[in-house]
Amino acid sequence: MAVLGAGATAAHAATPAPPATTSPQLEALLAQEAQQAGNPDFDYALGVAALDAGHLSRAIFALERVVAVQPGNGPARAELARAYLAAGDVARGREELMLVRRSELPPEAAQAIDRVLGALDASHSADRQRRINGYVEASLARDSNVNSATNAGQFALPAFGGLLFTMAPEARQRSDTVLGAAAGASAQVPLSADWDLVAGANLRATSPRQVHEMQTTVADFSLGATHLGEDRSQTLAWQSTGAWLDGGRYRTAHGVAAQWQQQLDRSTQGNVFAQLSRQSYAGQAERNTDRGVLGLALARSFGEGQRLAYGSVYRVRERPRDGANGGLNDHHGHQGYGARLGAEQALGPATLFVEWQVERRHYGGTEPLFDVRRHDHQSDWLAGLRWSIGRQWQLLPQLRRTIARSNVVLYDYQRTVVQVAVRREF
Repeated sequence: MAVLGAGATAAHAATPAPPATTSPQLEALLAQEAQQAGNPDFDYALGVAALDAGHLSRAIFALERVVAVQPGNGPARAELARAYLAAGDVARGREELMLVRRSELPPEAAQAIDRVLGALDASHSADRQRRINGYVEASLARDSNVNSATNAGQFALPAFGGLLFTMAPEARQRSDTVLGAAAGASAQVPLSADWDLVAGANLRATSPRQVHEMQTTVADFSLGATHLGEDRSQTLAWQSTGAWLDGGRYRTAHGVAAQWQQQLDRSTQGNVFAQLSRQSYAGQAERNTDRGVLGLALARSFGEGQRLAYGSVYRVRERPRDGANGGLNDHHGHQGYGARLGAEQALGPATLFVEWQVERRHYGGTEPLFDVRRHDHQSDWLAGLRWSIGRQWQLLPQLRRTIARSNVVLYDYQRTVVQVAVRREF
């Protein structure tokens, strides 16, 4: 009967618990709690009486003491499930019902629990409605180094005995005003009680007013599945990216990405992520690489979600695919590591965000013409606002600063981008 009672209550788990009351039976049991707590029979009676009177926390504590010393006590687990469900903890309530269901039960009790579990699963799927989000964006930016080039006018070439080489003006750092446009969409569709289909696509284009050869278009697409647990999720997805430069195909990348996300507590979330991809450059097969990334991330909110801090560390490796020429392409591959730190602060209708990222890269082989192994150290700073200017409209001013230090002068540069974007979400 306790099992059937738990089943009946579980079917109404979404309804709020009744207000707490007292009864002579509960008062008598509470008077003995100090002496009798730990006695399974007493704790069971106390738990049921407290649950019936709406004292959910006291009921849960008492019933948890019972199952701690009597793990096979089906009636106690059923009442504990009822208490969890009444408190809104559906995941733990479902777990307790599953434990009861695995024991030997009368047929009618087993059928009742099966109906309740089915109702809970259906309710869980219904709560996770299909979500489809999208955006369009237009931007205007001033870029101090639109071609990410060095500002050095002359440099020596060790491979030619220190011969001085003069850079053409168009190959050096150039500033420009850049127009941008972007659009994207994402979808999350429940497939079952604990599986979701996830997909996303983005398209972004930039058009400098003067340096037309730096017009870029980038498109990416992902499709995968997410498995949802009580306080964790795992996602595996296929990702494809294509980049075009000055109207011609520049690079493509295809691969898989995986993520394990764990809710550590109410305000803290941890992630482990990995990515494997194959990068191919149009007309430059010697640059083709296989890329792998492995990292850890942590995020924590403060002040009832008004502030957010996050960070990550990762390891990256790119290995050249063309090894038929005796390792002459090794300088296109590298090993590296990086870190990212960021924070957000809500300011009324706006959110201030800042971010810092650093990456060190050590390349293989010897850089042609320079007779050295290339080493890079890149730092990026970002600061901006997400400012709500109307229903589903945002104004996004931001400032980005990049400093790339390299022992090969061609890859040593600095860049500052000031941008204002308007975004419409739907």
